[in-house]
Amino acid sequence: MIQRTRPLLSPSGSRGLRSLLALSLSVALASTHNVSAAQDAAENAPTQQAVAAPTFEVQAVPTTQWFELEAIIEAVHQATISAQTSGRIAQIQFDVNDYVEQGQIVAQLVDTEQRAALRQAQAQLAQTQAQNRDAQLSLQRAEKLHAQGSLSQGQLDSAKAQAKSAAAAVKAALALKDQAEEQLSYTQIRAPYSGIVKNRHVEVGEMVSPGKPVMTGLSLSKLRAVADVPQRFAPQLRKQQDLHILVNEQTLPTQNLVIFPYADPKSHTFKVRVDINAEGQSIFPGMWVKLNIPTGSEDLILIPFTSVIQRGELAAVYVQTDKGFALRQVRLGERYDEQIEILSGLRPSETIASDGYNLLAQQERR
Repeated sequence: MIQRTRPLLSPSGSRGLRSLLALSLSVALASTHNVSAAQDAAENAPTQQAVAAPTFEVQAVPTTQWFELEAIIEAVHQATISAQTSGRIAQIQFDVNDYVEQGQIVAQLVDTEQRAALRQAQAQLAQTQAQNRDAQLSLQRAEKLHAQGSLSQGQLDSAKAQAKSAAAAVKAALALKDQAEEQLSYTQIRAPYSGIVKNRHVEVGEMVSPGKPVMTGLSLSKLRAVADVPQRFAPQLRKQQDLHILVNEQTLPTQNLVIFPYADPKSHTFKVRVDINAEGQSIFPGMWVKLNIPTGSEDLILIPFTSVIQRGELAAVYVQTDKGFALRQVRLGERYDEQIEILSGLRPSETIASDGYNLLAQQERR
């Protein structure tokens, strides 16, 4: 998770650092059972002269501790489009890796049968509408004749029943027309959202029936990371949302944390899912990323990375003393952006040089 980098040394800087580190190490090795005494002896070595340099006061800084997990990226929107009516594939407009806008036709079925059914439904609707108009006029005439006493009550009731039946026939014909239009629209298979074609399952000329997969696609606009979290972290995870995704040496914030309400009986882990904003990032479904989960806070000694002088496996900083700056060996931990953790060799409230290589260069010029 942490990348450590070592600055390059100039030849003169290498000789100076080698001699200074040799002095420090010789003092430290003189007594392997008393490290603090060796450090005090190194600081009192009369090899440094008073030099003005920017300083940094060492402090213990509360730092969030993270537990790193492997997570896999998946698309929030991914689906397989299937046929909703029977027919033969007439055209396929897109192929794998093509970008499709929402609503575009991805495949066209032969629609001869569906168009014929629509024309039949339209004709039947026109017929029932004509019959309904005639039945409504007949009812109006029957009501007038019945009011004049020229038509019996039974004949009036019959006219009313015929008018109601004709009106119901119109509704039924209208429903059949809507159904035929829907079946015709099924011959044009459209993209439900904008995205990229992942798989194509049919070829031109193939017969399809309802439920037959045609294409699989996904959208890159919304991505999420899925990981399995050990059960010991589950109670802490439910109380916070501050998770980070580390990908391509960049940290991305997360949102919409979802914790599955059960543990896997074999691995005893809880599945978690978080949405990420991948805009402008080269992130694709199926990629592995790092999911960092906060596990608490710890006081660490962090100093500027520029304060450290490194030579091979050795690291040292300039510590300010009453006699000037003295070189002291330190043990490094993890790097946090522009700062680095000191595991041993420094104590809080001590003062060190902010730029170790700059101070080394000044001493070389003296």
